[in-house]
Amino acid sequence: MTIFEQYINYKHMNNALKITGIITIGLMFFSCNNKNNNPASDSVTPVWLEDVKHRSIEEYITTTGTAKATKTIEIKSEIAGLYRLQKNPKTGKAYQLGDAVESGAVIVRLENKEHENNTQLESKKLQILITEKEWEGQKTLLEKGGATQKDVNNAENAYINAKLALENAYIKLEQLNITAPFQGVIVDLPYLTPGVEVPSGSEIVDIMDYSKMYIETEFPENTLTKLTVGQNVHITNYNIKKEVLKGILTQLSPALNEDTRTFSGYIEIDNPKLKLRPGMFAKADIITIRKDSILTVPKKLLKNNHGNKIVYTIDRNSAIEKTLQTGISDENYIEVVSGLEANDKIVRKGHEWLRNKSKVKIMK
Repeated sequence: MTIFEQYINYKHMNNALKITGIITIGLMFFSCNNKNNNPASDSVTPVWLEDVKHRSIEEYITTTGTAKATKTIEIKSEIAGLYRLQKNPKTGKAYQLGDAVESGAVIVRLENKEHENNTQLESKKLQILITEKEWEGQKTLLEKGGATQKDVNNAENAYINAKLALENAYIKLEQLNITAPFQGVIVDLPYLTPGVEVPSGSEIVDIMDYSKMYIETEFPENTLTKLTVGQNVHITNYNIKKEVLKGILTQLSPALNEDTRTFSGYIEIDNPKLKLRPGMFAKADIITIRKDSILTVPKKLLKNNHGNKIVYTIDRNSAIEKTLQTGISDENYIEVVSGLEANDKIVRKGHEWLRNKSKVKIMK
């Protein structure tokens, strides 16, 4: 065989090998692709199930704001006097910041002898006795013809004026007492040395009643038709997450802010244990819809399949795709309008890897 013939044979063999390689690779690709498309070759996915149950769902609109006390007062001295901080009858110690006070409790007393003397308290008490007897005497004389009705009226008027004078004296004396006008908590109590002279108009104590609180907040325009005065509200604070307080939507403005396209509202909060403090940042969930005893599934179990909401049930160790019609939802659950029945079992764990008719193994 010549060199030229050997070369020709080599070229033919090389081309044949290339063609054989291409055919082999194609067959391997086809085989693998066919294997992947064969449901019988799917791996078995372990899954855990849970029952579909009835529960209550609340749909709400969330807003935030600063909690404020419904009652707050800064009490100043009306007259000058020596500072005397009083004892709290509940603790037996001098009043201090954070102490709860009852309405009418005397927190500080100012001593001012000149002021006390000027009230002439004892003299005014005596004047009442004198004018009362004079009035009784004039009434007796009128019955006997010894006095006129005008004399009786004048005596009565003197008695009334004497009583008013005594009441005014007590009011002036009460100016020496710094008294809580309502039940609340001491939130500011400037430190003053006992016995120091306090000028008139000095700040003595600040009291707040925050057993009732409120939030002033803003709502976006798209919530206008959903909110109504009287709706219930859940109030939480990030520092007291386990404590959910009750509130109510009490006011809504009919006008929108032209710049922000929002409208204002007020939420009143019940805070009986005083867990929420004035100035705290609070989250308010206004309940717009509530449904009781409705079929629900956890929102986290829903998958989106071409715009459809689906979950998986199991039939003969195969995953069955269920398309749901849903309704309202809260943070964790969504209402099932159709697609499931009560006590149906759905996949709660392992659903991420499933598709319709996937082979599964039910785990306990």
